[in-house]
Amino acid sequence: MARIIFSIFIAFYMAEAVVDVGTSRIYDEFDFKGQSTVAINDICGDSCHIYASMTPDSKKLAVNLLFQLPKGFVSVAEIAAKVDPGTGQKLFLEVNNTASLSIINANVKEDAGPLVLYVVKNYGLYSGAEIYEADGFHRQISSFPASVTVLSARPFSLRQAPYPDRPLSESAQGAYATMSGYDATDKAVCPRLFYTVNSPFPGFNLEIDGPILTIIWDPEFQVAPGDLTATIGITNKRKLERSGWVGSPGNHGCYGKLPYRSSLYDVSSPFHAEVFNDTPESIHLEVLTNSDSNHAVVLQDVEFGGYYSISDTGDTPVPANFVSTKNLSINWTPDGTVNTHFLARWNSTAVFHV
Repeated sequence: MARIIFSIFIAFYMAEAVVDVGTSRIYDEFDFKGQSTVAINDICGDSCHIYASMTPDSKKLAVNLLFQLPKGFVSVAEIAAKVDPGTGQKLFLEVNNTASLSIINANVKEDAGPLVLYVVKNYGLYSGAEIYEADGFHRQISSFPASVTVLSARPFSLRQAPYPDRPLSESAQGAYATMSGYDATDKAVCPRLFYTVNSPFPGFNLEIDGPILTIIWDPEFQVAPGDLTATIGITNKRKLERSGWVGSPGNHGCYGKLPYRSSLYDVSSPFHAEVFNDTPESIHLEVLTNSDSNHAVVLQDVEFGGYYSISDTGDTPVPANFVSTKNLSINWTPDGTVNTHFLARWNSTAVFHV
């Protein structure tokens, strides 16, 4: 019986995994498993760009996922490997005037491994967007970008270094981040999971338990961002930033959309994260979850004992406030059906003692 129930859960997890925000869609391995052909409809009717990411282990399966084009076949693996040698940016497959684009799954048993396909409409207003692969990513201080998007089939961490010594007038900066592509950063579509304005700008360390993140810097300051680097993997042990978030695997918070999915995401084990700082901070959090009270999101001040248990929030975030804490734990137990999730966002301010 347990084996049957598990199979039902996996079937649900594999169904309808596309995250569609209108101007783009993000596909994952579960869209291809068990499918001989996958059709991408409408979005490439005029023109679209297709970016891909895979893992080293999934490359052997990605080479057999084939875009059927008028001039022949192009594999997902080929697209994922395309990089501009001059800029380090990912290159794309451009498809024009194709109302329905077919991807053939030529793998044995129609298998697929961890991958990300980001299919986005080719509009002129996106022309300044920069997109990179997380693995090996390093963008040095250079020009002021319209946006930077980082793509990865594995969870990853992204860091912007603080500025070297500069006058304050040259180091003020604002930035925000969404777990979406460069086309879906409007806060009416996807929430700003990180947002801060500081002088001097302290940089940031972000952990992304998902396939994509876009950073946009406030054009008011026109200060090129400090060195940006990414590494594969996350710890769920976060140094407290002025702004940040933590959530269940694949949860992007985009309104009314399914979470991202991957066989690399642990969607069944108890979740634990720690947010810490050397000095006390006042933290305001907002939590969204569809879990019931038996699987609540539990926030606890490890040092001073403040405690919140939050469940069934609907679409309205529930606030939680900690007046002074250096160590906050966040715990959540999924209900085993793979369709429960949570997202906790915070802002903090230093607590000064006189």
